[in-house]
Amino acid sequence: MKLQQLRYLKAVIDNNLNISVAANSLFTTQPGVSKQIRLLESELGVKIFERKGKSISAVTPIGKQIIDEAIDMLEKESRIKTIVRDHIKPEEGFLNIYTTNTIARYLIPEAVERFVKRYPKIKFHIGTSQLDKYGHILKRGQSDFSILAQNVEREKDIIVLPAYKWNLSLIVPKDHPLANDSDISIEKIGAYPLISYEPGSTGRSAQDKAFKEKGISPYYFMTVMDVEVIKKYVNLGYGIGIIAQVAAQDVVDENLVSIPLNDIIPACDAWLCYSRNLFLQKYMLDFIELFCPHLTREVMEDIAHCSDNEILKISEQFELPEY
Repeated sequence: MKLQQLRYLKAVIDNNLNISVAANSLFTTQPGVSKQIRLLESELGVKIFERKGKSISAVTPIGKQIIDEAIDMLEKESRIKTIVRDHIKPEEGFLNIYTTNTIARYLIPEAVERFVKRYPKIKFHIGTSQLDKYGHILKRGQSDFSILAQNVEREKDIIVLPAYKWNLSLIVPKDHPLANDSDISIEKIGAYPLISYEPGSTGRSAQDKAFKEKGISPYYFMTVMDVEVIKKYVNLGYGIGIIAQVAAQDVVDENLVSIPLNDIIPACDAWLCYSRNLFLQKYMLDFIELFCPHLTREVMEDIAHCSDNEILKISEQFELPEY
């Protein structure tokens, strides 16, 4: 069994069982990939894939187990390389941050600005958090972090830590009746058409809960995840908007006003997530502490050896920044 054969397995899975596309992603040939997979199946004495003609049609039950182990082995290989790289070139590397547009635009820049002064050679990739080929929203690579302002389903191979709390704000046209109201309430907000986040998102769940507690059924004219789109349609007069407070702070349009809702809708949670197999390099620990001051190097090193239940207990003691 060779690591290269395991890479071929993973590539086939990553590319929806298409051997040609998998081969292209590995800069090799389709016959070469097919041959190595058959050699591996012959060595193991089991079929990893079901086939129709020359094409792969499905993964066998035993194949699923083998592929899971193969991915785990490849992650460990990557971890070993990372440990060596951290020893040889501790100030070089990558940070892949998967998050939302709001977090990337309003919260991460300050940490990045301070970070690059210490580590000018570190490269960044900021991507959008979305489901991968395995149906996971949380990335599991050796330089991957997810920062999510929504509820996260805990998984055995992922560490989930509270990053911060965030509040919502109301945005209304400057000439709207609520613009100069000194006694804003959830009842008053619910009397107007709303433009806000999609159902199921954390911000939307928090505001829906606040409405429900008062027996209010609000009318949503439009739901959308992009705060700039929400601002646009509020400006056009189609309703009033509810968005993250950090995204409302830069309302510079002379036609809009933002009103904090801290006392009306409870703060929401945001999370920092990464693979348990991730070797936290020195520069990674420094970036985490810059973004989440409560997650110091000492705390992170302790957490690396904790179970999920222990992490939950530790997390309850954190004093989180609030935005």
